[in-house]
Amino acid sequence: MNNDIANLNLLVALVAVIEHGSLSKAAKSLDTNQSTISTMLGRLKQDVGQELFIRKGRGVVPTSYALDLYNQVQGSVHQLISVFQSFSRFDPKQSSRRFITTAPEHLQWFLLDKFSCLAGGNSLEVYDQPDDDSHLYDMLVQQQYDVMIDIVPPSKPSIASQLLLETEFVVICRQGHPRLTQDTLSLEQFLSEEHAVLERKRNDLYSLEQFTKIDLSKRKIAFHSRSLFSNLMITSQMDCIATVPVSMAMQFKDKLNLKVFKPPFEYKKVQNYLIWHKNLTNDPANVWLRSILIDIANRVRLEKSGVA
Repeated sequence: MNNDIANLNLLVALVAVIEHGSLSKAAKSLDTNQSTISTMLGRLKQDVGQELFIRKGRGVVPTSYALDLYNQVQGSVHQLISVFQSFSRFDPKQSSRRFITTAPEHLQWFLLDKFSCLAGGNSLEVYDQPDDDSHLYDMLVQQQYDVMIDIVPPSKPSIASQLLLETEFVVICRQGHPRLTQDTLSLEQFLSEEHAVLERKRNDLYSLEQFTKIDLSKRKIAFHSRSLFSNLMITSQMDCIATVPVSMAMQFKDKLNLKVFKPPFEYKKVQNYLIWHKNLTNDPANVWLRSILIDIANRVRLEKSGVA
């Protein structure tokens, strides 16, 4: 190996290609072209005297040496990029920037509504989330999203997170449900009624399975959905029940004429995490955006009401 320390830009290229999985995506994330990335990797290969990538199909696969080098340098590379970005300027009062994020359905309306009140000339564009987490972080790693919010903390070393908000569950039915006439709901009633269920996966588990240990296989499923709002609408029109975050239930309780119950079982609260690429940890615009989202989460927390 050459005794000279590798140029930082060469290590940045290595980290980008491994994290993005292709030269073209790495080039886009670094605002350059594929030829430049290929040249940089060639220089790094010459410096270290080791093969770094092997062609496979239309892409490249890192060698064990490249992965070992990545594991040793990626933290420092992201930290240095973050330090350099901290010197850039961002004045939210003078800016008209459009930020892009993705968030769980129960937070989307709050984000759009509150952001417009707090952000001055800046705006927010919110995308719905995928049904599973197989490609959940792709857009964040490619820096197509400024930040994202999800119910599971990330495990990727290039991504940072913090707990943003904890959310309670409630069970809902329509007002006038012929069997659920009391103000409380028993576990027997919960299991005997027909359900509208959310079919989104995280860590290979469907939504509610992650938060309770009761045997949910005993439920009678009437409606399978990938949208909480669809479950709210179905429940408001049929004699079935659904389990949803309390913030969403209280938001639509009066509009949809819903009855709300405390769950008749023990459960873990939903933890919503604010997630961003480590490269942007000290980026002034990203720091400001995260502070606004934390402010919104605090307002949501204050506005949440309990269930009698």
